[in-house]
Amino acid sequence: MSQDGTNGTDKAAVPQIEHDIEQTREQLAETVEALAYKADVPARAKERATAVKDRAAEKAAVAKNRAAEKAAVAKNRAAEKAAVAKNRATETASHTAHAARERADTAVQVAHDTEPRTRATVAAGVAAFVAAIGAVWLLVRRRRS
Repeated sequence: MSQDGTNGTDKAAVPQIEHDIEQTREQLAETVEALAYKADVPARAKERATAVKDRAAEKAAVAKNRAAEKAAVAKNRAAEKAAVAKNRATETASHTAHAARERADTAVQVAHDTEPRTRATVAAGVAAFVAAIGAVWLLVRRRRS
C-alpha cells in the first residue's frame, strides 16, 4: 500500500472516475435544460408562433411572386390583343375611307353628268307632290262620307 492509504490500481481509476462524474454532470445539465424547456410553455408557444409566422410570410411571398408572374402574362396577352385590335381597326378605317372616296367620286361624276336642277324644276316637283297629296286626301274624304 502507498502512503496515502490507496493502492496503485486505485490511483489509475481516479481520473476515470472524475471523467465519468463530469459526463454525468453534463448529461444531468442537458436533462435539466430539456425539462426546463418543456416546462416553459410561453417560450415554446412563442417559438411556435414565430415558426408559423415565418411559414406564412414565405407562403405569402410565393403567392405574391406567382401573382406577379400571372399579371405579367396577362399584361402581355392584353398588349398583344390590343395590337391585333388596333391593326384591324386601322385596316377597317382604311377600307372604309377608300370606299367612301370611291362613292364620293361616283357621286361627283353622276352629279357632273346629270343636268343641273333649277329652282323652277324643284318648285314644279314640290307642286306636283302637294297636288298628289291633295288628291289622295280628297279621295279618302269622299270614301268616308
